[in-house]
Amino acid sequence: MSFDQFELSTAAGNPRRLYEFVRGAQRWRYTGGDRDFELDTQAYRAIAISDDGIRQSGHVASDVLTITAPGDFEIARWYRGLPPSTEVSVFIRDIHEGDAEARVAWVGRVAGVNRPRLEASEIRCQSLDAALGQPGLRLAWTRGCPHTLYDRNCRVNPEAHRVPASLTTVAGNIVTAGEFGLLPNGWLAGGFLAWDLGESGIERRGIRFHEGERLILLGAGDGLRVGQAVVAYPGCGRTIAICHSKFANAPNYGGVPGLPGKSPFDGTPIF
Repeated sequence: MSFDQFELSTAAGNPRRLYEFVRGAQRWRYTGGDRDFELDTQAYRAIAISDDGIRQSGHVASDVLTITAPGDFEIARWYRGLPPSTEVSVFIRDIHEGDAEARVAWVGRVAGVNRPRLEASEIRCQSLDAALGQPGLRLAWTRGCPHTLYDRNCRVNPEAHRVPASLTTVAGNIVTAGEFGLLPNGWLAGGFLAWDLGESGIERRGIRFHEGERLILLGAGDGLRVGQAVVAYPGCGRTIAICHSKFANAPNYGGVPGLPGKSPFDGTPIF
């Protein structure tokens, strides 16, 4: 029987839902039920996992898919502090026992995780359509630069300013390395620290504070350890002076340093 025949059958169908989470080159596969399931040589581990149903109402808030899993669910553990810097994709497939055809029922990404109870995790997932439908940020006139450092508008090449280092101490969100001490205090503040997680890809954390050999990160670093090879990228104060002196990038500065302090729309009559 085909998938459609199983779906329409009143007795022959035995549906099973398959969940796949993708982060970088790594994949985690799960299924509900009392036993593991194999599809195309790929094993889906049986755990207490389910969802609240697939909806297509056209409203972003209404179409959020919530997956319920155990409290120690591996995907949920990534979100106990700051979420991963790389997107975690979600693929849901439907299949029937005795059938080899698995239909892709839903595709999206993890938007957040809740812990309503100690023994349960709720993974909120957003569809691709909802993500594409979100409004973007508007560019405003400001004295400071509105561009994100190293993006296509800023045009600074991050690899030209990278600072490779080997960590000497790791204590929560505070890390040290001798290479950081060779830079002026505050040079790396506002930038980010990157390190390789292997198949999970590159993890990044913002740098909140830099003094001597010490950095304070925005959130604890997943996988950081003493001796870890990392790369630090300097931050920017978003002024024309820093843009020119630190990055030699004044032609691409996005702010308006000469913006007047008085608004032409404050109601003052013009004579």
